[in-house]
Amino acid sequence: MRSLSLRLSLLSMVVPSVACASGAALYEQLPINGDPSMQALSQEFGDAADFNIIAADDFTVPAGPGWNVESLASFFSTGNGSGLDADGIRWTIWADVGGQPGAEVLNVLGGAYDVNTGLADADLTALGNEVELSPGSYWFGSQIIGDISTFGQEFQLGSNDGGGSLNFLWNNPGGGLGLPTGWVDANGTINPGNGNPFSDVTNLAFSIGGSIVPEPATLGLLALGGFALVFRRKNAR
Repeated sequence: MRSLSLRLSLLSMVVPSVACASGAALYEQLPINGDPSMQALSQEFGDAADFNIIAADDFTVPAGPGWNVESLASFFSTGNGSGLDADGIRWTIWADVGGQPGAEVLNVLGGAYDVNTGLADADLTALGNEVELSPGSYWFGSQIIGDISTFGQEFQLGSNDGGGSLNFLWNNPGGGLGLPTGWVDANGTINPGNGNPFSDVTNLAFSIGGSIVPEPATLGLLALGGFALVFRRKNAR
């Protein structure tokens, strides 16, 4: 089995083109950081379960009516040059609890990953998994699914954006990568093996697409408009 690393090999990096999720952009943590060291492993290994790791980054739904999330996108580089598009992608949104992921709001498998462009995206409408988010703080995660022996490692790209937000967090439940237990601020946690942070990344590149949830007053006006239209048609007969 190939050895696993938390850092990307500089020689085999594939830099993706920037693309946004379909639908209106509700949130974009872009542009992508082109520094090869600014990448974070986020992958589910069928042949090395102890090394499964997910990266999560925070975002905020502002005060107001809330969001209807219809599409998601993130950006990856392949660390071992497999040239294959992986077995799938897991997309997760968590509610924030005390500055880290809490209860899952969304957990869905699907979408597409193009190893040539680095774009991973999912149409939640087509998958039947649109999710409505009320104002508040949340965490976003995308995880490539693929065996290390077949696909090598896939690294989610960092972003130059994210100022004022929390650092991204890692979780390696099986402990195979030597991270502390639970959700870890990889940039703010020192690796005892070398005295450096586990990761140079602070924020991940991703985007969320969809629509603004109509406010109750707007829904009421739409209902009244529909009633008025029916009333006029009946009187016209």
